[in-house]
Amino acid sequence: MTQYPECPLARELEMCYVNLSLITDYDVGVEGEPGIAPVTAEEVVRQFRDSMGRLRDLILRMIPAIPAQRDCLCATALAQAQV
Repeated sequence: MTQYPECPLARELEMCYVNLSLITDYDVGVEGEPGIAPVTAEEVVRQFRDSMGRLRDLILRMIPAIPAQRDCLCATALAQAQV
C-alpha cells in the first residue's frame, strides 16, 4: 500500500513505474469523528469489486500508450549513481 520497496527497487533497475490506487475505506484517519460511521469489511470488498472494472479499463487504455522507445529519466536513473 505504500509502494515501498517497489518504487526504489524499480528505480535501481531503471524501470518505469506508475502507482494506481483504489480507495476502498473512506474512514481511515477519521475514526471517532462525529457522523463518520466505521466501514465494514464487506463494504471494503464491495467498493473494491465496484472499482475493478474501471481499473481494468484504465490499464487496457494505458498499454497502447507505452512508448516503444524510452527517453524518460527512468531509463538512465543510475547514470550518475555513485558506487
